[in-house]
This record gives sequence, C-alpha cells and structure tokens, in this order.
Amino acid sequence: MRMSKLKYTVIGLGTFGSTVARELERLGNEVLGIDRNDEHVNRIAEELSHAVIADAQDEKVLRELGVADHDGAVVAIGEDLESNILCTLALKSLGVPCIWVKAASPVHHRILERLGADRIVNPEHHVGVHVARTMIYPHVLDYIALGGDDYIVELEVPQALDGQTAATLRLAEDYGVGVLAAKREGEPATTGDLQQRPLRRGDRLVLLGTLAALRRFSREKL
Repeated sequence: MRMSKLKYTVIGLGTFGSTVARELERLGNEVLGIDRNDEHVNRIAEELSHAVIADAQDEKVLRELGVADHDGAVVAIGEDLESNILCTLALKSLGVPCIWVKAASPVHHRILERLGADRIVNPEHHVGVHVARTMIYPHVLDYIALGGDDYIVELEVPQALDGQTAATLRLAEDYGVGVLAAKREGEPATTGDLQQRPLRRGDRLVLLGTLAALRRFSREKL
C-alpha cells in the first residue's frame, strides 16, 4: 500500500525559507510555499508542489489555501517580527499540529514560546555553534545534541587510526563512548561487529557519549 505524502506549509521564501521548502519537497513531501514578495514566489514556484503570493497573517487566507489540513508549518520570516508573530497566531488558531518558527532574538524566542510554537529555531546561532565546534574538532563531520551532556557525533577516521579497531582503542572501557555505526565508501553502513572491524582512513564512525568523554577521546586519539 502506497503511503500518502505529508503536507507542509512554509511561510516566507527568503534564503532560509526557500531552503527548507526545497528540502521538504526533495524528501518526497507536498509543500505549499507562501510569500508576499512575488519575486520570492516566482523564483521557487517550479520546484514546489504549490507556491502562492499571499498574506499569511490572514487566517482566512490560510484556511482557503487548505493550511489547516497540513501536517506542519514553518514560519521562516525573520526580520518582520510582527508578521512572524501574527502568522504563528494564525497557524495556532487553525490547529496546525506542528509549527516551527524562526526566531530573531532571545526576546522573540520567549514570545514564541508563550504563543505555543512547537519548535523555535535560530539558524544563524545554530550554524555559528556548528562552525565553531567543527573548527575545534576538524574530524567531526556532524553532531546531534541529545539533551543534557549526551551527544551523537559522526567523525571521519584520520590516518592516525588507520588499522585500529574500537576494541584496541578501548572506546567503551577508557572513554565510555559507544560505537553506533560505521560507513565505508562504496559500502552500506553497518552496525554489526564494530568492536573488531579494522578502521581505514576516510571511514565514518558514529559515536555516542558525553561531551567530556568525546572531547577526551578527540584530544588523546585524533
């Protein structure tokens, strides 16, 4: 049985919003992009399921566009705080089940929390943190903060670890770091027999541990 596509609305088709809309569409979803700027809409119209020039602050307009039946929405307006807040209120009033909103400042973030936004993002802040951390740990390709002090990190195996295994590195014993998966170019990712699998330069490892443990492993082994 073929599953139906999920439907999403993206309000504000500037750099951030258009990136989100394109990626949601690329992942197989049906995306409605909305912006008051006709240039923004025309630039992306052929890449989305639907793109319209409209005022998303107007709850009636959103209802007529079918947004109330969508699975989620992203308010990607960053500079115009009033529009950002009014769009969020309109989506909440329509009962959209999952609303992500772009915040421009800590004060704006607190306002959106009070309005009931499900997720609040500050792209510039997140990118800045990511750049700083990957500059300090150049072998780390990506990471996910799990809350508290726990992280999942993806790293590229350097020359220094070529031929080693998780067992010889004593990742679990000495660092309290677990190996979740390994990936080698041209091969599918694996989760089995990771303790004895010889590493090669360029392999990718997915590790789980506290920030302190991962830092210590990075300092001592990378």
